[in-house]
Amino acid sequence: MAGRGGGGGRRGGGADAVWSILGTFVAGVLAWGLIGWALDRWLGTSFLVAIGILVGAAGAFYLIIKRYGSG
Repeated sequence: MAGRGGGGGRRGGGADAVWSILGTFVAGVLAWGLIGWALDRWLGTSFLVAIGILVGAAGAFYLIIKRYGSG
């Protein structure tokens, strides 16, 4: 396998970061949206799913900035 490296030099480091950022954001929105949905069903309300999605997005954004931000 002449064209392959020994695995030491990985390409696509930028793509890995993008997928990690996307995964963090989607996971935060889905997890907190699901929590909001469950609370809506339990309490008989209809606004907690939106709050859960916003909290998940804000939390994911914070984690992304903390991990990948400058400083």
